[in-house]
Amino acid sequence: MRKQVIIGITAAIIGGATLTAGVASADGKWDRCGDRGEGRGKYEQMEGHGHGHKGYKRLKYMAEELDLTDAQQDQMKQLFRDQRDAMMDQKDNFHDMREAMRDLDVSAADYDQQVASLMTQAEQNAAAMVKMRAEQKKAMFELLTPEQQSEFLEMKR
Repeated sequence: MRKQVIIGITAAIIGGATLTAGVASADGKWDRCGDRGEGRGKYEQMEGHGHGHKGYKRLKYMAEELDLTDAQQDQMKQLFRDQRDAMMDQKDNFHDMREAMRDLDVSAADYDQQVASLMTQAEQNAAAMVKMRAEQKKAMFELLTPEQQSEFLEMKR
């Protein structure tokens, strides 16, 4: 029973972490260590030089492909900023859960209950991430004109 619970919570945490990484790297052309062509590595980004780089790179691509107006670009930038802040909060939640899992006492009488609680928390956090991403996509879509909306849908294919 404990082994199944441990496997379940580990799967939930890994799933949440994978989801976090997927959402955070929405631009598929950007790898974990940065855009090697521009010399931006993960440590430079951590220093603040590349913070938010992916979102703005994605915005630039969308602006070119969809011919966004300046007002639309400003609105998209604000959406990306808001999303980044929300994602950072969720990332902190996942980090706290991993620490809580690490700190669990396997010999505690209520160990299974603690693990079940962490599993529930992980599921809720993963669902919140998916919901945030979907809401951002919907908000972006609503900023577009009908022609841009159809082009946006074609870009996703």
